[in-house]
Amino acid sequence: MILAETERTELKQKLTDAFPKEIVAFLNTDSGTIYLGVNDDGSVCGVTNLDEILKKIADILGDQILPDPRSYVELGTKFVEQRHIIEIKVQKGEGLYYIKKYGRSAQGCFIRVGSTTRSMSEEQISILHNKYLDSKVRITEIPSRIKNPTFQYLKLLLTEKGFTINEATFAENFHLLTKDGEYNRMAELLSDKNDVSIKIVRFKGKSKADGIALRNEYGEKCLVVAMKQAFDYCADVINETHISFTKGVRNDQPLFDRNSFREVWFNACLHNNWADGTPPAVYIYSDRMEIISTGGIPLNLSKEDFFRGVSKPVNEELAQIFIRLDLMEQTGSGIPLVIEHYGKNVFEFLDFFLRVTIPFAFEIENEDSEDFPKASQRLPKEIPKVAQKTFEAICSDPYATLAELGLKVGVSDRSIKTHIALLKKGKIIRRVGGKTHGHWKIISQDEDSK
Repeated sequence: MILAETERTELKQKLTDAFPKEIVAFLNTDSGTIYLGVNDDGSVCGVTNLDEILKKIADILGDQILPDPRSYVELGTKFVEQRHIIEIKVQKGEGLYYIKKYGRSAQGCFIRVGSTTRSMSEEQISILHNKYLDSKVRITEIPSRIKNPTFQYLKLLLTEKGFTINEATFAENFHLLTKDGEYNRMAELLSDKNDVSIKIVRFKGKSKADGIALRNEYGEKCLVVAMKQAFDYCADVINETHISFTKGVRNDQPLFDRNSFREVWFNACLHNNWADGTPPAVYIYSDRMEIISTGGIPLNLSKEDFFRGVSKPVNEELAQIFIRLDLMEQTGSGIPLVIEHYGKNVFEFLDFFLRVTIPFAFEIENEDSEDFPKASQRLPKEIPKVAQKTFEAICSDPYATLAELGLKVGVSDRSIKTHIALLKKGKIIRRVGGKTHGHWKIISQDEDSK
């Protein structure tokens, strides 16, 4: 077997740091194949540690390249001349692909030119990115990576709002299928189990350089549920209230306006470029919070129209579901409400992102230890190991259901209920809110002593 490098064939003797560039280049240009274990002259040298190399390639695809390229890359092996080689087939992707570490820059974006891989210029990056935005790739037209999704969360939310679910036509009625009748990306986002993870990161001071105080992730479940859980954490836990008295009159000063944050956050989740695959995020500093969503302002919407409240959803079918669940209105009052409280300057339109900065009414203290670490130090030494693991699972996801906790800990529903009861009896945790939308709270020492 003698191969030669062409515009669609790349030969690699072994796995090197340049491998992600080759993948990105084929994704951004045309389909191609990378052969690992083949010399530059086309002769076979083979791959010895086959399983280890395959795992490394899988890790690179999952961790180092955005948007997620795995649905466009096929890994295989061949046995040639008594040696194993790896064949990586790459299809042309549906977006601008880049190395996560460097972002959408000349260091992170590559294309295939002949038989070589070259960095893209800033102009090429902008043109290619806008090309995909202009093409209006809809999340209802992109196939889901999950073949058999379930929608118990979504159905429960809809029935709570009075909608009747027809199982036979549910997927079709809520636009969860592509034209070919396959589940689409929106179905993936709204399914009970997916790989979407929304991050809430709290920093110790006014910049990222001050270090991270707390990092929460809400996801791998229905987008609406994860979105609401992230909102509840920011609105109920972060949003402290300062109480003061002036001439005997009580003044309550919240950290930020809850309704403004609600509009910004829900809109960030709705208008996010989910075709890109990058979820929105919230970064909390001592003096402000920043809400980041990908895609920026829609190309067919001017800044003036945006500030006036004209709404042109990037994801129209998702917007219909949000409206049915009372998560947003059709009146276009959300952005004007934010401007009334904070002005237009809180909106920053970047090339590929929209950033909204909500200033705090006062600075908050970001201590190294939150309620969770304090409570963990109070766990009785004699507490069973399963209860300890249950507590740790609650710390990592205060909004986890009993079923989810059971899966995390690896025990039955009956066992998890027993150990939850034990933690409650020991005044270590308590439940806030109902079974569906409530969350677990760690009881602090001060609270316990009351």
